[in-house]
Amino acid sequence: MTKTLLFIGGIYDTIDLFNEAFAAAFRQLGCICHVIDIRRESEAMARLRELTKDHMLDGVIAFNNIGYNLSFTEGKIIWEERNIPYFNILMDHPFHYANALKHAPKTSVVFCTDRNHVSFLHRFYPHLKQVDFMPHAGMEADVTKYAKAGQCHLCTEGNAYHPAMEERSFDVLYAGGLSKYVAEGLVPDLGDITEFDAFDLTRQVLSELISHPDKTTEQTVEEYLVSIGKRYTDEALNHWITELRFIDSYATSFYREQAVRLLVENGIRVAVFGGGWDRCEWAKHPNLMYGGKVLAPQVLELMNHSRIVLNTMTWYKNGIHDRVINGMLAKAAVVTDGSVYLEETVKKEQETCMVSFSLPQIQRLPEIVEDLLAHPKQMEQIAENGYWYAKSHHTWRQRADYIYTTYLNEKRTSFDT
Repeated sequence: MTKTLLFIGGIYDTIDLFNEAFAAAFRQLGCICHVIDIRRESEAMARLRELTKDHMLDGVIAFNNIGYNLSFTEGKIIWEERNIPYFNILMDHPFHYANALKHAPKTSVVFCTDRNHVSFLHRFYPHLKQVDFMPHAGMEADVTKYAKAGQCHLCTEGNAYHPAMEERSFDVLYAGGLSKYVAEGLVPDLGDITEFDAFDLTRQVLSELISHPDKTTEQTVEEYLVSIGKRYTDEALNHWITELRFIDSYATSFYREQAVRLLVENGIRVAVFGGGWDRCEWAKHPNLMYGGKVLAPQVLELMNHSRIVLNTMTWYKNGIHDRVINGMLAKAAVVTDGSVYLEETVKKEQETCMVSFSLPQIQRLPEIVEDLLAHPKQMEQIAENGYWYAKSHHTWRQRADYIYTTYLNEKRTSFDT
């Protein structure tokens, strides 16, 4: 039986691109896919009313809780009212979405891109009956087709053309901003917190994360609170972890900046795109090429013009970031810090698909990158291996297959409470 799905977009260019790739994948499976843009609210709601009036929808797919509380009747979420599965894919740590998760539709199936995030939801949001791990997926740009500024053509079937290594403009590309500047808006008034010394907690937890980057932020916050005799209920502990989540962004930003700075100060030219790099004290270094903020489709094209795509995880300790997969699908050599998930999957492949480094030994990063650039054939082989690995395991088609088989085709989705 043909399945009919709804995708919700219109907030972020990245998510709109995800929707485009994911809808194309489900259409390849024979599904009927509709997309609404909630920036055009009246048009989107009229379309939604039309799609739901005769129980046409077998599921709605959204990223980061978009549209979770849409309603035709005050106090009634449409997904609950019509018993429509709400497949919610979290692309970031759940502590960024506390309010939405507390009030999630009862028909929610929540997917996390890190296994630790699944554990976090099981512990702190036990009312969410269906939580699952689904790693990030990547997208492949077709650079042979002309696209308007800020857009690109996705290759959703077959294999796209990718420039040869010697034709690529950038030695190293880092696509992503410095999250510490975004995190400035997340910092609460630490002086108003009277239950403990929030300034000392911030210093101690951040220092511990930087010294032991295998730890999660929630783990380290809890350890600190226990060490000063504070043993909270899970509800109270979740409140403080959420309130202090800016620390996670500062730890992420510390290693992201370290990685790029080490390369440029060791004579390696790095192109960076994203916010905040121009605010670094070393931003004028001649080896740093700052391209400013660009839209998600442009990042895919830029990766096709890069020999090496550099990645540092957004404090993912048991997952994979889409920067890794997108870099592979651009046939660039990916250099990234590790995670438990990467150790269990990518690094166990027979052929080398990427090059990894450990954050405690980040000083070795320039040596690793220099060695790759000095051996272009080896670098090209790693890129080729990575491309076929990503095509086989980490596209939106594989993610569509998983949801279709697990939650749609076999009708395993249950909302009994």
